[in-house]
Amino acid sequence: MENIGNFDCELLAKYLNGETSLQEKEEVEAWLSQSDKNREELEHYKTMLEKVDSFYQAKKFDENQAWKAVRTQISPDKVRPIQQQKTRKEVIAQFYKYAAIVVVALLLGSVTYYLGFRNPDKAIYGEVISAENQVLNEYVLPDGSLVTLNTNSKLLFPKKFTGNTREVTIIGEAFFDVQRNPDQPFVINAGNAQVKVLGTSFNVSAYPGAETVEVVVQTGKVQVVSKTTNADKPKEEVFLTPGEKGTLLISNNDLTKTVNSNPNFLAWKTHDLIFNTVPLHEVVECLEKAYHIEINLMEPELNDLLYEGHFDQKPIDFVLNVIRLTFDLELSVEGKHYTLTSRTNNQ
Repeated sequence: MENIGNFDCELLAKYLNGETSLQEKEEVEAWLSQSDKNREELEHYKTMLEKVDSFYQAKKFDENQAWKAVRTQISPDKVRPIQQQKTRKEVIAQFYKYAAIVVVALLLGSVTYYLGFRNPDKAIYGEVISAENQVLNEYVLPDGSLVTLNTNSKLLFPKKFTGNTREVTIIGEAFFDVQRNPDQPFVINAGNAQVKVLGTSFNVSAYPGAETVEVVVQTGKVQVVSKTTNADKPKEEVFLTPGEKGTLLISNNDLTKTVNSNPNFLAWKTHDLIFNTVPLHEVVECLEKAYHIEINLMEPELNDLLYEGHFDQKPIDFVLNVIRLTFDLELSVEGKHYTLTSRTNNQ
């Protein structure tokens, strides 16, 4: 039960009782996503609390005697008197930190179990969120690592890294520049994948609802591991070096390694765009992601026009005007919606 000891027992009790706020719920679920062991321990904790129900229902539990036993083990100022309650919910609602843990401990015949939890070292979590059409540049984590969040993304992390690893959770897309620390590997939970590094830079894309989780390495070496609850399918893992991409297909938990063929995988962060004779519809898709806009190609034949060019941190109006002039197109703008139309259809 070491992981629970390092987490917040009060918060877990509230979570199991369905009384957490949205932020508290996300904090617990982030903790659960970090490892199978955490999920197993929550189930164990849930089972123990169910034992409390059975004792209350059977009226076999004398909490006065229980508290008397506990007082012989801990200082009086640490104990709050508990009055008779009829249900577990009422007990936990008023005395999460002490009543729930002490009752469970005594039911299991282990006062030392409670003493180990009496003053848990809480893992206090923080979060960073990027809004729609917003990129959050170079947020500094407690260990000095830098994170850049793409639009509609969230990063959950402990406000202080303790233990043998530095674990965070990404929901969405982010670029990590991790401070090297061989004694404390950096672990990222990204949907059904887990990324482990010592010190390197790489991009992780794990948006909810996406068909894949993708990791592209810029520097260093990265290990990507698939998470699975299927005992018949062992966890897969790949090691990635600069220029390689790991792709986890969520539908069947299949993990593959390939050479990254997309020079614009970081364009959302850098606005450095390279197009090596690619169809215009691919150019449009890249620009929409990098600049958070909508571009409409009015005629189907425009999709297959081949474009070659390089734009380094140019505004989107400049980029689209260059494309317009290259193919002799018309460009119209309404807010963040751009339309490219063939001139021949306007004559």
